[in-house]
Amino acid sequence: MNDVQRQDRKLFIQELFRAGRLFSVALGLFLVFGVSRLWDQAGRELAILLVGGGAIAAAWLIGARNVSVTKRFYNKRYKALWDGCKDRLSRFDEVLGKMRREQVADLQEMPKTIRRVGESLYYALRRADMIAFEVSKTESEVYAAPPTWQAPSHDAQAKELYRIADKNIAEYRHQFAGVMAGVHRAEAQSAVFMTTLDSLRMKMIGYRLVGRGPELSSMDFLEAMGEAKLQLSAIDQALEELDFSQFPKMIAAVPPPPPAHLENRS
Repeated sequence: MNDVQRQDRKLFIQELFRAGRLFSVALGLFLVFGVSRLWDQAGRELAILLVGGGAIAAAWLIGARNVSVTKRFYNKRYKALWDGCKDRLSRFDEVLGKMRREQVADLQEMPKTIRRVGESLYYALRRADMIAFEVSKTESEVYAAPPTWQAPSHDAQAKELYRIADKNIAEYRHQFAGVMAGVHRAEAQSAVFMTTLDSLRMKMIGYRLVGRGPELSSMDFLEAMGEAKLQLSAIDQALEELDFSQFPKMIAAVPPPPPAHLENRS
């Protein structure tokens, strides 16, 4: 189970055992039990308990899941990005359904590629959303207003300590940029995904409806399919290379400063 699935399960459990929801379930079960007691026959009483209890349990689970789904994205921006990608996928499927009767090369493989990239993009946007939320929660004010030193000191040790502090600020900003790099790349990939599907969809519509010569239109369409396939492959590869760890590999590649005794020699 990956981090996104763990987050989804956590949200579902939180909604499942929310105090207001538990109170509603308990009240519903109490009412079902009260209604069942009005029947004299034991068989009907048991049937009411089973049917009523099952309906309440189903409503409890479905309601908790539906609410947890609406809370999966912290930031409305990332939810809007995914909604845009999902909208393009549904529009593509609609146009594709009308082209099933057309025997076009690679048309069977392209939808699989698009759905695979779309799924990878969903998880990338979810991780980007979680990272952006955690970073903004603890770092937004610090990054915007780092510590400042009002009056320089003439003491040699104090000057050295201030130099180290300035160096730490620079390193902090460098690490901040490295952490947020994956977030920004996920946003950019979603933009490329949506525009690629828009372009491909219009090519498909033009291939079906515009009255051009069949050989020319077929060639144009196959070229568009090849271009879209290259773009989707680039998105897929870029998503695989995204590093959402707290300290990305690019930061580890920065060489450490030389030891103090070597600096003194120079």
